[in-house]
Amino acid sequence: MASAGTAVLLDTSVLINLLRQQEKHVKLVRNLVQRGFILTTSSVNIAEVYAGMRVGEEQEISELLAAFRLLPLTPAIGQKAGEMTAARRRIGRTHSLDDMMIGATAIEYGCVLVTDNRKDFDIPGIDSLPV
Repeated sequence: MASAGTAVLLDTSVLINLLRQQEKHVKLVRNLVQRGFILTTSSVNIAEVYAGMRVGEEQEISELLAAFRLLPLTPAIGQKAGEMTAARRRIGRTHSLDDMMIGATAIEYGCVLVTDNRKDFDIPGIDSLPV
């Protein structure tokens, strides 16, 4: 596993479970912070969280997301995500473009991806940490 000072990108599933105060996720994130990891997320994750928002969660979501460093999207991320999507399609596997944008963000910024959905990110170059 990565060491202290390493950036970890929290996937949407993790963010939602933090919002819902899932004990396993709260403990994991607390442990990462105590060990000195840098917690990040991406614009795509933020969009997915807001897309699944329940009525009245706006303030909680805003406060939760403010705790993480935002990794901006870049043209290189867009290109990498498109290339990964096309490469997976050529071998008969489909992945959502959203997931490939998140994966490409992790690659671009050298982050370990923390996700509940490892199968969605079973892509060469994506270092992931299961929850």
